[in-house]
Amino acid sequence: MSSSPELYTLNGSCHCGTIKFIAKNLNLDTIGKCNCTYDNKAGKIFIMVRGPEDVLLLKGDEQIALNASNVTKFKEDGLSTYIPYPERFKAGEHEVHHGFCSKCGNFAFSVQNVKSYGGASISVSARLLDFSAIGKDMKDLTDPKKATYVDGLSNKFGMQKGEPWSGGAW
Repeated sequence: MSSSPELYTLNGSCHCGTIKFIAKNLNLDTIGKCNCTYDNKAGKIFIMVRGPEDVLLLKGDEQIALNASNVTKFKEDGLSTYIPYPERFKAGEHEVHHGFCSKCGNFAFSVQNVKSYGGASISVSARLLDFSAIGKDMKDLTDPKKATYVDGLSNKFGMQKGEPWSGGAW
C-alpha cells in the first residue's frame, strides 16, 4: 500500500517582489525539468500543482486564483506572459502561458492546457518558493536522480523520474 505524498503550502515571489503568490498542495516529488526549447533555454526548474485554485496571486490584500482565462489580465500588476508556438495554440493543440515579472524578468509559473498531457495544469518556479519555511533547502530537493522530467520537445509530454529525455538537461 502506497502512502499519500506530503503536501505543502509555500509563499513565492520574484526577485524584486512585484509578483507574489501562494502555492498550495505542493508535492515535492514533482520537482523537475522539461526538455522543450523554451524551458531548456530558460533553465526552468518547476513544481507541479494540483489545480488552478492552488496558485493564488497576491494583489494587495486580495488572493486571486490563477488560470488560463485570467493569466493575461495581470499586466498592470507587473506580470507578463509569453506564449510559445502560437500556431499550435490557434490550432487548439495546446496552450501554454509562461508568466514572468516584467520588472526583474524572473519566470514565475506556467499555465498550460495540453490535450495530450491531460488538460489544464499549472507549474510554478521552484526557484521562487520559500522552502526555508518548511525547513528544506533547494539543493536537497533538486537531486537529478529524483527529479521528474517532462518530454515537451516531442509534444508528447511523457513524464519519467531520474533521467532527462533526449535534448534535456540534468
